[in-house]
Amino acid sequence: MKAIFGYWALDGVPDAGALTAMRHAGVHCAKPHLTQWSEGSLGFGASWWSPQSGLLIPKLIARHPETGCVAVADARLDESDALRHALEIPLSVAMSAVDLILLAWLRWGDNCAERIDGDFAFAIYDPRKSCLFLARDRMAGRPLYVHYLPGKLLAFGSSSPAVLAHPRVPHDLNEARIADFLIEGLEGVDFTSTFHLAIERLPPRHTLLVTPEKCHLSRYWQLEPGCIGPLPKGDDEWAEALTAAMERAVAQRLAGPERVGSMLSGGLDSTSLAIIAGEQLQRAGRTRLPTFSAIHSGLPGCKETEAVCQLLDMPIFEPYVTDLADLGDRFPRLLTFLDEFDEPFDANMSLLDAQYLAAAEAGVDSVIDGVDGDGLFSAGDALRRQIRSGHWIAARENARGLARIHGGQPWQHLLPAARSAIMPAWLRRLLWPMRSRHRRRHYVEQSLIAPEFAERIRLEERLERLRALRSLSPLPAPEPEAAEALMHTFPVVGLERYYRVAARHGVTPLHPFTERRLLELCVHFPDRQRLRDGWSKPILRHAMSGRMPEPVRLRVDKQHLGWRLELILWGHRGPEPPPNSRELCSQLSTWIGSSQAEMLIRQLDGPARDPALGRLLCMYALGRWLSRGGGCGLDGGPIVNVMGSTAPWDGEVRQSGGRK
Repeated sequence: MKAIFGYWALDGVPDAGALTAMRHAGVHCAKPHLTQWSEGSLGFGASWWSPQSGLLIPKLIARHPETGCVAVADARLDESDALRHALEIPLSVAMSAVDLILLAWLRWGDNCAERIDGDFAFAIYDPRKSCLFLARDRMAGRPLYVHYLPGKLLAFGSSSPAVLAHPRVPHDLNEARIADFLIEGLEGVDFTSTFHLAIERLPPRHTLLVTPEKCHLSRYWQLEPGCIGPLPKGDDEWAEALTAAMERAVAQRLAGPERVGSMLSGGLDSTSLAIIAGEQLQRAGRTRLPTFSAIHSGLPGCKETEAVCQLLDMPIFEPYVTDLADLGDRFPRLLTFLDEFDEPFDANMSLLDAQYLAAAEAGVDSVIDGVDGDGLFSAGDALRRQIRSGHWIAARENARGLARIHGGQPWQHLLPAARSAIMPAWLRRLLWPMRSRHRRRHYVEQSLIAPEFAERIRLEERLERLRALRSLSPLPAPEPEAAEALMHTFPVVGLERYYRVAARHGVTPLHPFTERRLLELCVHFPDRQRLRDGWSKPILRHAMSGRMPEPVRLRVDKQHLGWRLELILWGHRGPEPPPNSRELCSQLSTWIGSSQAEMLIRQLDGPARDPALGRLLCMYALGRWLSRGGGCGLDGGPIVNVMGSTAPWDGEVRQSGGRK
């Protein structure tokens, strides 16, 4: 795993020791390889670590001697040969990712990011223009956090703690983000918010150009329909095109010297990617693919356990299994997650933490995951679109199939879709204010948030910002609806969670479903490839026919074991309900309403125990995070929101030209 960090003291005030503090805060392992560069008021640093021994240490900082330009990068590049060709660099010339990125800057300037494919976050200082250029990849494969105080300081890093470690970065808490944590869905309110007022996330598919006088945020890419050539025709052609795109995306992630493994949850998405990766390694004569799964041998009828067990004997896999019924010597290490998660949002990711721990113990550097497959293959409401467009027979067959697979009567699936499909836009606009008020009232009543806190942070405005990320009326075709879903904040915050949890163990997550050309293909799926005879993801099920066990290929449930592991870990800390629940509520009374907290504690003894316990554990997670220094005060300083307070492309943001 790699991490980058750095600063530019725009006021020229020396920051002695800043790089050292940032590198210690941003590294999770004991003995990383560290490299840094500094000159005057600038400093760049990078760290790298691997569970393997004997790997060649990658180059993370590059300097161009003729121009003096310096780059630091955490990058895994796709289509590097095409980039070399565009830069006129022979394949015989050894070039690291950071070298190519620096040369791309020298060739294309602030349009360079749109010419680079892959997962990346990088910074470049150009003394000729006296500017610092930051960029992040299209789909949040790599994080980048930024602090900017005009005329004073620009600091950046792969993690929020790394930026906070700079001695001149304030630690003031962004309490609006606490509301985002307490209210379901608000984690994705925007692309930029963090738990600290002085720090923001650089949005994916954006660059930030900073000079001593100003900064400029620019979006360089947007997923849009119509960006590829002739489309496949018929089910077989679509399945073949998807297979080729997935094979290419996986091969690019297996290309480096690092040891790569894969999640294997027994679901369709992760299993498809694991099988493709395992078969590619087998054809190349390499070792079997390490896979990481969770089961519960003490839980009869567990669908996830049954699905995983059907895959473990496949000869292309080297399986590593976490059994919740027997955690053994790993249990104490799993408990540490309850005290070490980076953000409160991560507190319910204990099962994912267990998988990444197993990967690190197995000597695996990177782990493939299919977590983003749902949005890719099932974006939008295909049944609603079929009704709206007059494809009545397809809609009827899908309703029958949904009833057969998931239960109920066909009309119970058709009616909600039909109501949404036929509602005219004028009526939708008329009803929206009333529905919006009802929804906001429901959010507050169902959450733990104190009403006065909700008013203080303007919760209604925050909820409206989240709603504005989606079109009010249904879109007429699958392509724009899919593009809108894939460009939403929800995929981004999900991938960012995965990265933070994996970083604890020095493991890099790999997400083939975010590869650009695969995205550009999948956004064009017709509805028949998204929902057919009630089956979700029919195109993927077709593509994987004959390559995986049929019960896994035809699996439709979404059962997983994360909640059970959370109960095991949190339950180890004391009896349930914890005796100090009221004390905790009192400590969090700035944000938690007293009446809501009392009702929650009463629910622990009733039929709603599990949901109530889940919300109580959220409170404990927030309390633990705050108690170990999550926030240091509530008074914000003169921090400029360089990413914009609404959508990150509002205000002065421009959209670059060039390739889409």
